Amino acid sequence: MLLIHAKNDPHSLYSHYLAEILQLEGFADFTELDLAEIQATTLTQQDLVILPRLSATQAEAELLYDYVAQGGRLLAFLPDAKLARRFGLTANWQGIDQGWLHPNPEDPVLQGLCVEPVQIIVPAVGWSLAADAAVTVMAQVRPGKTETTTERQPGIVLSRIGDGEAIFFAYDLPHAIARLRQGNPEHADLSYAGLDGIYRPSELFVGQLDVDQMLLPQADLQTALLARLIERLAPRPRLWYYPEASQHSVVIMTSDDDWSTIEQFEALLAGLRKRQAHATFYVVPETKINQKLMDAWAAEGHTFSVHPALDSDVHAELATQDPQSRLVAGMLQTNVARHSRDYGHTPQTIRQHAVRWLGYVDAARLLTDLGIEMELNYISVHPFSLGYMSGSGRPLRFVDTDGEIINCYQQPTLWTEEVLIHPRFVFSFKWTVERALLETDKIIQRAAREFYTPIIFNSHPVSFATYSSPLIEGCWDTALAEGMQIVSADEWLAWTKARNSIQIEQDADGYTVYTPQSIPALTLLLPNQIAPQADHATVSRQQLWGQDYIVITLNNLAAGERRKIITAPKG
Repeated sequence: MLLIHAKNDPHSLYSHYLAEILQLEGFADFTELDLAEIQATTLTQQDLVILPRLSATQAEAELLYDYVAQGGRLLAFLPDAKLARRFGLTANWQGIDQGWLHPNPEDPVLQGLCVEPVQIIVPAVGWSLAADAAVTVMAQVRPGKTETTTERQPGIVLSRIGDGEAIFFAYDLPHAIARLRQGNPEHADLSYAGLDGIYRPSELFVGQLDVDQMLLPQADLQTALLARLIERLAPRPRLWYYPEASQHSVVIMTSDDDWSTIEQFEALLAGLRKRQAHATFYVVPETKINQKLMDAWAAEGHTFSVHPALDSDVHAELATQDPQSRLVAGMLQTNVARHSRDYGHTPQTIRQHAVRWLGYVDAARLLTDLGIEMELNYISVHPFSLGYMSGSGRPLRFVDTDGEIINCYQQPTLWTEEVLIHPRFVFSFKWTVERALLETDKIIQRAAREFYTPIIFNSHPVSFATYSSPLIEGCWDTALAEGMQIVSADEWLAWTKARNSIQIEQDADGYTVYTPQSIPALTLLLPNQIAPQADHATVSRQQLWGQDYIVITLNNLAAGERRKIITAPKG
């Protein structure tokens, strides 16, 4: 599988983010080349070519057309008009802004996927289908969530040319994922939510995100759709989201210190201990706990990182006289340095007090410079108080508006207790525990049964000990009933990094899996017609997204190991 870039094309900004998305969906066997290096012989060696948004010359369009006509497979996003026309799609010079993707629920390729309408945010172009073209419309783009009779256009189209096939998106999917996950860059350092003047990541989604869509991981649904289309064009192994085949979701548990007492920490820890669960605690300046307690709790599997705060925050004065944009950089630098000095290690994951943010991705850049590899500040806050504010529960590195990848994972947080049941906070729903559990149970169950998306939520020790334990313990127990482990953010980061380091190579008799670091368990999904054999592995069959897979778990991979998977047709 070949992913093409176009480094000199100003429209092709998100091709490297597309590589991150492919990795997120478990594809570890693709190569990358610039368009200027592509030749006919390069293409014929590939079972699938992925083309991001770019401006193709007539000669380049002919090269890609010939590749498909001779049996190749092509997947393209917002293709140039001259290329689309060769595949039976004629530009009508119209488009839809802020459109919605409506997958065709009757399309056999999409069976088993969630096909509810989802926002795409970015522009979608209009096509007319040639009368004699062998094309199938797999999804439409419409201006709204509901059915319309006139304003609709092809959104995803399958075109058959000669012995090959091509699938075209009418919009730039990686750009759409960036907007869904990271919000509107024009809102940077502006407060839109009508709360307290603190600039949080949630401000980036005001005016963009339909609140009614909060219960759908809109970005994850589109990347899962992308993965299905890749499997349709060129079946191949992909890494499962979790180490074990039996894992369909996971809870990533976090706890913001917020100057809780030792007794309040102990109450939360007792609840975790009862469930053999782990959490990451984000520690504030002037915390009540000390190194000895941290060491004792770390021996149970918990981890500790930093909860950066301003000096005024220590005295519960969240309002600041100076602009927040002038304060965040110093706050992060000072707090990370203090934590590293006081506790002898550089934090790897982080959440700021009051989830103060900076710019669009400026805070992520700062965190990267400070050695932070995963942030957890994209937390659902009014008016998006519960669910997938970022359209996702999955970790993905940040991307800037110029397409540069920032080496810090964005890990969205789906809820925290004070936005659901706190009796006084301005941004709280002020729900009863029973009402809150009704809603969170639905999210947890759909994540485990349908979306396979991680769930991350937060509980402060002071809150758990005084009012929120019935909610948090209820969430834990629902997750455990769904077979979900409860892990710390640092454990989740370690798995994410290990998974993203895997490489898969195809050869004559199967595949070779390479890992640069040791991994106790790694699970791959294989096309159902493959009968795999490998050392130290377990093989089963599972139906995921309504599709049958052969599932193989490789056990006890050593650092630097190349584990062979031999495949043969069933028979």
